[in-house]
Amino acid sequence: MFALIIYVLYRELNMLEMLQMGKYGAYVWSSYGLALFIMAFIAIKPLVDKKSIFKELAMKYRREEKQ
Repeated sequence: MFALIIYVLYRELNMLEMLQMGKYGAYVWSSYGLALFIMAFIAIKPLVDKKSIFKELAMKYRREEKQ
């Protein structure tokens, strides 16, 4: 049982060391977060634009039909 506790604590220390990445963890994880945000923005922006473009085209088409 004691060996299991030591093993778990050792694994946690390794996980913390990995997350901290030496003294550069803040820089590494913030760059990962920024990259993830940018990729999500690039993926979502066209979907939002598509809806607004279809609305504009529908309104333009209706206006032209009335004339």
